[in-house]
Amino acid sequence: MAASRSLALLAVTCVIALAFAIDFEHSGEVSESDVQRSLDLELSGPGGGSQRLQQVEASLRTTYQSLPKNAAGNLGHQAVRYVLHRLFVQRHGWSIRGLEPNNETWHDVSQPHALSEWVPNYLQGVLEQRLGERGTNLRELAGLAASLEDLIDKEAIGRLETAYELHNLPRDRPITPDQAEEVLRTYYVNFLLAGNFSADSRWEAVQKTKRFASRYTGWDAADNWLHALLKPRITGKTAFDFAETSRMVEDIGEEYYKFNDMECLELKSTLRGMEGKKPGRVRLAHFYSKALYSHWRFTEKADYLRVLGALDESDPQSPHVIVSNYIMARPNCLEASHLYAICCRNECEDMMGHLETNIGSATAPPKRIAELVAALSSPSDSVGAPRTLSDALLSRLDQVAASNGGVVPLHGRLFAQWMHHAYPRECPYPHEVGSTSPQTPDEWMSQTGQDDSQASQDEMRKAVAADSCGISWGPGSASQAKDCGGDSELPWNANEELLQVGHAPQSAPAAATAVPTALAAQAAPERRAAAAVVEEAAAVEIAATRGLHRAVDAAVVVGLVAFLAFEFRRASPHCGPGGLKFKDESVESFCRGNASVNWQAIAVFSIVSCVAYVLGLLDSLVFGCALCGSVGSLAIRYFMQENIMVLPTFDACSKSAV
Repeated sequence: MAASRSLALLAVTCVIALAFAIDFEHSGEVSESDVQRSLDLELSGPGGGSQRLQQVEASLRTTYQSLPKNAAGNLGHQAVRYVLHRLFVQRHGWSIRGLEPNNETWHDVSQPHALSEWVPNYLQGVLEQRLGERGTNLRELAGLAASLEDLIDKEAIGRLETAYELHNLPRDRPITPDQAEEVLRTYYVNFLLAGNFSADSRWEAVQKTKRFASRYTGWDAADNWLHALLKPRITGKTAFDFAETSRMVEDIGEEYYKFNDMECLELKSTLRGMEGKKPGRVRLAHFYSKALYSHWRFTEKADYLRVLGALDESDPQSPHVIVSNYIMARPNCLEASHLYAICCRNECEDMMGHLETNIGSATAPPKRIAELVAALSSPSDSVGAPRTLSDALLSRLDQVAASNGGVVPLHGRLFAQWMHHAYPRECPYPHEVGSTSPQTPDEWMSQTGQDDSQASQDEMRKAVAADSCGISWGPGSASQAKDCGGDSELPWNANEELLQVGHAPQSAPAAATAVPTALAAQAAPERRAAAAVVEEAAAVEIAATRGLHRAVDAAVVVGLVAFLAFEFRRASPHCGPGGLKFKDESVESFCRGNASVNWQAIAVFSIVSCVAYVLGLLDSLVFGCALCGSVGSLAIRYFMQENIMVLPTFDACSKSAV
């Protein structure tokens, strides 16, 4: 009876297992202790630190030297955040959540505007508590950067562990090339879907991956990129341990921006073809018209564009989308991690790096800057070099210097605005403190109470109809846009905002009291649309196939419970020693006749379970339960056999010898 009770508990466990799916959303999340341990590890090395830390220092040195310092010759709170943001954008295309160039860069408030931004704030707070008021030197800055990279790697490895669990693969011994390819592909699809991926089993994960590949029009290019990235690591290998696959997923995160840049260039090229008279700007009506009459999903509401800093309303009668701000905005980012998003790279950063290298300090006279800029072409060649700067540009540069004691601060808002005028398609327009926020669509909707961040068809049609320069996109439409009314002058705001060199007031690091909410998978518009279609189609198809999967699981569990019930009945007092003599022939028949039938049923049940598992229709846990139940049922029969069917010459049910 104890064996039967154990099998009953096993059956209940199987039923409970059917209700759960493996989820990537919270895989690899970091804790406060992880943050402190990572910082201690990076800064505890002797002398100049590890080779890796020295490499990070070398990549930071130019920008570090050009930033304003405090009295101790170190960086203040804001400058640290600024340079860390620059570093990760340039190296990996990562926009670290909490370090974006929003309000935090320009003023002293050190609290994050979203719970998902706690990591860099907490990390910096821990270091600043140790350092006091003296600021951050180059080695400590490199330690912060290396710690952030460590935490990002930890999250990636945590998600890989989830993929291993989903595919029932061991982490303590090598796996085959086919298994490695399959688990890495699951990880990659989850990466592209921003962690919004869950499945009950390996079978369902494979089905979702296939559906994504069939519906995402950019899959072939994305898959080819992945194959090219991993080829050097997999060629000639016959087995892969967990450390090797971990390095591969780290490579995916660090190198994906190169593939993303290709999509960004296509987006920029499309928007550039829609420009009106104002360089680097597209009329909002033309923006919506393109969405109505093409595959491009330029559908963000004006209110959302305003919060993102992508809307120019200097002419209230004719609002414009600021191309450089829109391209780098959150809707066009892949929220690949809880810690960072992969966004279109800020091409202006490359030009700023050139100026910092040649100037070597935080300020420069306007004449020196004008000489360097006149010889500097834009990365995308929208502005050639050498060129003669216009009188208007030179006059604006002199105004910036006049506002700052005769020199131009390289990292102030006014110079950033001047660079936007000099390179309107590459350099974003710098809005004033508190006027913008890099929110995801979900975050914006949560804050505003709006049901959707996207404009409806009717809303877009009304905006197009109200515009005095309407365009239906087709042959010759680009030239029509260029000829639309209005002037070509870009807005100028004379308010200056500088990086502060002092220490930000912060009594304690911001604690990690919650985890971020689920984030939408938003990338370049075409992938954005494909992801929505894939999720909708996958939901329908997976629901149907999951139904079959669940039905098979449930059937096996029901069969297992039936066998156990049968054995419980056979073990009852009606049969065996101590039982009553039978007066009912049907009960006697039950004891006698079903013995051989039950053996056959158990055999059939086991074979069917094996076939279902091989076909991917049976969950591995349920399959294990089924096999254990079959073996257990046989074990019960074996131990009860002496009491039920002792010898053919005995009456097994009535205890009387024949």
